[in-house]
Amino acid sequence: MKMIHITGVLATAALLSACAPQQKYAWGSYEPALYTYYKAPAASEAFAEQLNKTISGAESSGAKVPPGLYAEYGNVLLEQGKAKDAVVWFGKEKAAWPESAALMTRMIQIASAPAADKGKGKVVENTQTSAQAVAPAQAPSQTTKQ
Repeated sequence: MKMIHITGVLATAALLSACAPQQKYAWGSYEPALYTYYKAPAASEAFAEQLNKTISGAESSGAKVPPGLYAEYGNVLLEQGKAKDAVVWFGKEKAAWPESAALMTRMIQIASAPAADKGKGKVVENTQTSAQAVAPAQAPSQTTKQ
């Protein structure tokens, strides 16, 4: 009887421990760092340092880096004018999360543009607006005689 009671207690404990929330990704101190950055955008160096620490901690422990974290770090670097470093992190995001390939490819193109290193990540492109690209050329008005 005592053996059945112990087995029941152990089975219950095992089932309840399986229900405990499991962390799928290693978020580290991302949330508080992001909140601080949003409140004080001038503190981008501190935010970049926290992102790097979170990523390094996840990689060294073998945990999975959360989706978007590599890209976030790359974007902060791009805003700081470190375009070559940003390209590396955009590439890591693209490799880790294939569904981000289209966006990361575009971010790599932006970061690789000649003006990216000089303009703190602000690249001015010479593109037409969608209305300009779609609008047909205006033909001269023709009048017909009847």
